[in-house]
Amino acid sequence: MFRDSAEMMSYILKMGFVALALLIIIYLILRLLFRLESKAKSPYAILEERFATGEISKEEFVKRKNMLR
Repeated sequence: MFRDSAEMMSYILKMGFVALALLIIIYLILRLLFRLESKAKSPYAILEERFATGEISKEEFVKRKNMLR
C-alpha cells in the first residue's frame, strides 16, 4: 500500500487534518444548537408575556404561576 515511510506519514498527517476539521465542524454545530436552545423562553417568561398583553387574567396568571412552581 505504501512505498515508503514518508508516504505513510503523509497519509497519516492528511487523515489527522481531516479528523481535526470534522471535529471542529461538529463542535461549531453543537455550539450553535445549544446557543439557540438557551435563547428559548422559559414557561414563566411566556406566562408573564401573556399576562402583560392581557391574554390571561390576573387570577389565571396566579393559578398558572403556582402550577409552575
